[in-house]
Amino acid sequence: MTFQSLEYLIFFPVVFLLYWMVCRNSKERQNGLIVASSLVFYGWWDWRFLGLLLFTALSTFFAGWCLSKADNQQRRRTLLVGTIILNVGILFYYKYFNFFVQAFVDAFSLFGTAVSVSTLKVLLPVGISFYTFTALSYSIDVYQRKVEPTKDILSYMAYVMFFPSILSGPICRAQKQLPQYYKTRKFDYDMAVSGCKEFLMGGVMKLCLADRLGIYVDTVYANIDQHNGTTLLFASILYTIQIYADFAGYSLMAIGSGKLLGIELPINFIRPYFARTVTDFWRRWHISLTTWFRDYIYFPLGGNRCSKARWMLNTMIVFTVSGLWHGAAYTFIIWGAMHGACMVIERIIYGEKIKTISDKVSIANLLRQMVTFSIVNFAWIFFRVNNLGDVMLILKKIFSDPGKPFLDTNTLLMGFIAMAIVFSYDFVKEKHLKIHLLSSRFMVLRYVTAVLMIAYILAFGVLNGGSFIYFQF
Repeated sequence: MTFQSLEYLIFFPVVFLLYWMVCRNSKERQNGLIVASSLVFYGWWDWRFLGLLLFTALSTFFAGWCLSKADNQQRRRTLLVGTIILNVGILFYYKYFNFFVQAFVDAFSLFGTAVSVSTLKVLLPVGISFYTFTALSYSIDVYQRKVEPTKDILSYMAYVMFFPSILSGPICRAQKQLPQYYKTRKFDYDMAVSGCKEFLMGGVMKLCLADRLGIYVDTVYANIDQHNGTTLLFASILYTIQIYADFAGYSLMAIGSGKLLGIELPINFIRPYFARTVTDFWRRWHISLTTWFRDYIYFPLGGNRCSKARWMLNTMIVFTVSGLWHGAAYTFIIWGAMHGACMVIERIIYGEKIKTISDKVSIANLLRQMVTFSIVNFAWIFFRVNNLGDVMLILKKIFSDPGKPFLDTNTLLMGFIAMAIVFSYDFVKEKHLKIHLLSSRFMVLRYVTAVLMIAYILAFGVLNGGSFIYFQF
């Protein structure tokens, strides 16, 4: 079940009506319905992993309770470390076991020693990276005394298992999100309308832009050896647009679904391709993950309040781990390390001025944006390919095999129209222009715009129920 699927378009209205009609006067009933709906939603993918989801939620809940009862710091630290090892261990088993086994075998082969180790056919539970990080943030915040340990298990389970965000985020933080489940939500018309707008915009980004461009990108990347360098470069640029529209579209649809149920989810994207540096890019891209790594890995390592060499190392560690979080492959590790290296280089060049680079329209900023986009686009190649051999082949062809690009005229035309809509929308918000259509003070204009967007999705969107790219992480 995905946000754009027929199943969800039936499932969510049913949940919405029950939530506001049957459960409107009781937080217990509201939270209970969220938990039950989340189990149905998640179980729709694979009911066999429901036990894993419940275990993560319950183990971190009881860890918080135990931390509240611990009478000394050593015991508290032991409880936290045990909770992290347990939940990260589960994540490691399902997501990284085969990767590290193969890395072990490859390491010995470099020295001429053949090692035979069996790997396991482990199916990756969808969303495991997201709900594990959501749950762990609670345990860590309780340990750091940023959050009071809760005794309300139903509210906590609703927080961890909230179905709009369980598969691909945004990654929620207990400090800001958990209090929303402690009170009865009252229907807020303006909040619901805002949710509808964001869900609709997310639908345009996903169905009309990401999935439309994805047809072309997938066709090219599935046959790398059959295409010239021009086509591969073009497909790589389009993938840069595709992954943004896909993931940001998902986040908007998740945030919109949450608002319709009276729950505010954190913002996950702030127009990342308008970034003027790679550092600025990571302030705008997958914000919930970036801040998670910042608060729970970067700061404990010392952040930037240490020697320059140690700060560089901290940055590289965080972004290498970020790459590994995205996938169990060398390509993801290199992707993360590249971003970390770029941030280190930028800090060396700009120093503290990197925090205060003006967003005014200028030739200098335009050049910075172009350079940043080019770096990010290059790095996305590592993210998209299946192995390092494909990367080498693509780069070789780009620099040595120019030619007439392969074009799918109809697909690209529809994709470019959607791209113009999405980036015009982003440009208006980035430059704070007073141009409003969905938010116009004229009711007729608001409704006409919404109807046209729905008609556009139905006419030109890819309505085959395809999954989101970040489901694999």
